[in-house]
Amino acid sequence: MDPLILAGLPLLPVAFVLWMRRRHPGVPRGWQISQSEAAILHRRLHRCVDETRRAVARAGEGVSIDQLKSLTEDLHDQAIAIDTKLVEASQLPNKARHKAVLELKYRVIETEKLAVRVRELAVDMARPRIEDADDGNQRLRERLEAIDQARREAFEIGRTSAPPEQRSPDRREEPGSR
Repeated sequence: MDPLILAGLPLLPVAFVLWMRRRHPGVPRGWQISQSEAAILHRRLHRCVDETRRAVARAGEGVSIDQLKSLTEDLHDQAIAIDTKLVEASQLPNKARHKAVLELKYRVIETEKLAVRVRELAVDMARPRIEDADDGNQRLRERLEAIDQARREAFEIGRTSAPPEQRSPDRREEPGSR
C-alpha cells in the first residue's frame, strides 16, 4: 500500500469528526447525510446562503458592500428560522409532517430566489464600469485632436510666413537669377 495512503488513514476519523461538527445549532446531526425531505431542504437552504456569502465576499474587493452583507445576514437569519420550523415539522406524525414540510419548501424556494438576487446584485456591483474607460478614451481622443490641430496651425503659420514671391505658383524667372 502507498505510504501516503497509510499516513492519511489516521486523519480520516479526524476529518469526519470535523465535518460532523460543521452543523447548524438545533438541527439534528444526522441531517448532514440524511435523505429526508426536511434534511434536503435544510442543506439546500444553507448551501444557497453560503454561496451568497462567497459572492458578496468576492464583490467586496474595492466595492462598498455593507448593504449586501446586511442582506446576507438577513438571509442567514431567515434560514435559521426556517431550520427551526423544519425541525419542528420533522417531529410531526407522517401526514402532518408532509404537509408542513411542503409549506416550508415554498419558503425555502423563495429564500433561494432572494439569495440569487443578492448574488446577482453582488456580481453587478463588482462588475467593472466600462463607461469609465470610455471617458478616458474620450479624453485621450480630445487631446490627440488638439495636438493635431496645433500641428496643422503651426504648419499653416510656417507656410504663410514665406515671402510672397515664393508663394506664387506661376513665378517668373528674373534675369540673372540663374
